[in-house]
Parts: sequence; structure tokens; C-alpha cells
Amino acid sequence: MPVGCDDATGDTGVDARSPGVDARHTDGSPVLPFDDMAATNDAGGQPDLHTGVPDGPPAPDLPASPDLHPSPDLPASPDLPASPDLPPSPDLPPSPDLPPNPTGLTVPCQQGPGWTLFRFHYGGSSKSPQIDVWDASCSYSYTSGSACNVYAVYPGFGSVSYTSQGYPILTTSEYLRVRFSVAGLSFTKAAVYIQARSYATASSTYYRVWSPLYGGLIAGPVDNDWVYDWYGMDWSNHLDPADKPGLTAIQVYADKGSGSLAVKAVELCVQ
Repeated sequence: MPVGCDDATGDTGVDARSPGVDARHTDGSPVLPFDDMAATNDAGGQPDLHTGVPDGPPAPDLPASPDLHPSPDLPASPDLPASPDLPPSPDLPPSPDLPPNPTGLTVPCQQGPGWTLFRFHYGGSSKSPQIDVWDASCSYSYTSGSACNVYAVYPGFGSVSYTSQGYPILTTSEYLRVRFSVAGLSFTKAAVYIQARSYATASSTYYRVWSPLYGGLIAGPVDNDWVYDWYGMDWSNHLDPADKPGLTAIQVYADKGSGSLAVKAVELCVQ
């Protein structure tokens, strides 16, 4: 072993970093301090150190993916038959125009054309009429001197009979009186409607409507079955807007036939 060598490490005992010492590698190149090596590498003076991993052969080219076969064309969907043309919906007939509304009236007549002046019915525990519509020119009242109300009248002493349902039974002398006013209204036609039946089961009857100003009319026959049907008469020649309120009225009687008339309801309409 040469003098000065450490047999354990092979170290020569010379510090290459010591000043004044010319340190060299075994190939004769001088040993540079670490800072000088870094500078030399940064400047490109020394080649980059290998990573130690040998370069492998280049990766083989992947074979091209085979061309996919085109999907077969689907058959075209058959044309659906055209939906048949629906026939045009029929035009609905126009709703009938109501006649001009006379002043003060707002309720269409239930039993005929025009507007209701008054409508009332009987029934229930009370023998008094139930007022459904009252559009007369005067207020309905039973006060003394009132000229607007409904009474079942029995001339002389006594009272009018009623059915078990509470309907008055009229005769040729016992009648239903309705007092009212048409002052200030404008109309040219009128009609009276009654819902009634003959109260005698053996025969039908007729009915009579009377006005203190114009007299009366007779209509019918009224059936003697158990059904209360509606019957009407033209009252145009028996009512006028110029009629005096104190004398404007109708009175309903039974007439020829059985002479017995049960009345369920009354309506008077104008147009």
C-alpha cells in the first residue's frame, strides 16, 4: 500500500477542497469544487449525467383498428295512412235574442218569451203565496190601502179551501186576486201562465182570467190527473202601460167543466 493511504477507505488523506492543493481525478482532470461544478453544468460545459436507466427499444406501432362494418340500413317505416278529415262541426244555432228589456224588469220569463212582471207559488205549511219575482211598479205589501199583493178570495163570509199540499182550490165564485201596477213600463204584449189541475178526479175544467178594466178570457181544458201542468193565455189586449195602478189586477177562477181548480203557481210576463 502506498504511504499515506487509508487502507480502510482508500482515502489519500488530501482534502481536495483545501486551498493550494491541485486535486485531480484518476483520469488527470482537476477536481472542481461543488459550486464550480454546478456552474459548469448550468453553462453546458459538462455533459448531463445519465439517469442510469438504459434507453429501451422504441414502442412498436399499434396496428390500425380494423374498419367497422357500416350498420345495415334500417327499412324505412311505412307511411301511416292519413287520418280521415273530420267533418266540420255543425254551426250551433244562435241563441234567440231576448226582446228589448222593458224599464224596470230584469228576470227572463220562465214559461214564455219576454220578462217576468211577477211570479209566485204555493206550498208548504203556509197558505200564503211565496213570491219568487215581483218586478211590478209598486212594492208588494199587505198594509192597509196597498194595491200590490195576492189574495185568495172567498166572497162573503168563509174562506177558500186548500189541498193537502197547500194549494188554493178555486171555483166559479172563489178566486185568486193579484193586484199590481205597470206604470212607467214599456211593452206591447203580455201573457198569463198558471200551473194547475182540475181538482175533480172525474172531469177536467176550464179557467177564467178577469181584469177590472178589460173583462176576462176563458182557456183550457185543464187536466184532471194528478200532475200540475202549466197553461197560458195571451193577455196583450188586457194590459197596457197606461193602466191606472189602483185598477190594475187579474182574478183567476175555475170555469165550466168540473168548476174546481187547484192552483200551484202563477206568472205574468210582458215583452
